[in-house]
Parts: sequence; structure tokens; C-alpha cells
Amino acid sequence: MRTLISNLRGQCLYDASVKTQADGIISLHEGKYHRTEIDSFLKGGEIIIETDDPKIACERISEVINGAKKHGEVFVASSEGSVGSLISFIANKNGVDGVFICYKDNVIRIPPLKLDISKSKLKIINCLEKKDLTAVEIGENIGISRAMVYKHLNGLIDMGLVERSHFYEKYSITKAGILAII
Repeated sequence: MRTLISNLRGQCLYDASVKTQADGIISLHEGKYHRTEIDSFLKGGEIIIETDDPKIACERISEVINGAKKHGEVFVASSEGSVGSLISFIANKNGVDGVFICYKDNVIRIPPLKLDISKSKLKIINCLEKKDLTAVEIGENIGISRAMVYKHLNGLIDMGLVERSHFYEKYSITKAGILAII
């Protein structure tokens, strides 16, 4: 079974369903959703993302994608907007079979993107999700040298996943870092 998960509407949704040869479509939207005539010809369900918290929205999108993956291939198609950006991010993170975007009424397949986070970096992010820590505390928590902690922290800061906290000697997770560990 091929499932298309999308926030697209109208002609873009139809074009994406043809390109993916979807057997079913799950529409993800925020707030009120008004079906177009083309939407009514497509089979599938609708899920409304009703939160202002991007972490909760990403968790919900991830649940939908992972649930669909149990039944076969999963493709994602999205357009601009907050939910569309999160759908594409989570799709790439969860390794779907294809990601499409709609740009000016054209459906374009984009290459898969990969967030390069090593196990040690992931451990650091998970530690910082609980509380702000110094490099020494991070090293003690995950069992690596202070030099390696600084190396990983610099990489995480460059990716925008970690930042120095208000107390300059400590580090904290960013909103992007929280989304990266969902």
C-alpha cells in the first residue's frame, strides 16, 4: 500500500497523488480545513493538528508517518506554512519513501535530507533536554572526555541544536534541538 501524507489542497494534492500513485491520502492541517472539489475525489482521512507547540505538532506528525509506514510505502507532499515545514522536516527525519513540495502549483520531488547526529551528540542533546549543564557535567553524564564534549558541542552549536545558556559556562538545548530528538 502507498500512502500520501500531505497538507496540500486542490490541484497540487491531485498532482502529488498521481506522482506517488497513492492508494490512500492522509491530509494534515491546522485549524479549519475546507475541502475543494478535487479533494472530495481522493480517498483518505483528515487529521487536524491543533497546537501552537511545534514539539507536540512534530510528535503528532511523526505518529502519523510511523503509523502509515506499518502498512507500506509512505510519501509526503507539503506546501509552505508552519505545518508544511514540519511535515517535510519529520518526513526526512523518519525516512519516508519520497518527499515532494508544491511550488507555484508545481509538485517537485526533493532529495532526502539527512540530519547528521552521532550517538554522542544525541546523548548530549538528550542530557540538555532535562536541564542546562556545563561541559564537565555533560562529560560525566555521558562518559566522554571534556575535549570530546567541546568538539561535539561546537558541532551542535553550528547546527543550531545547542546554545550557550544565560549562565555563560552552561549549555542548553534550542527549540530546533528539541525537534531533532523527537
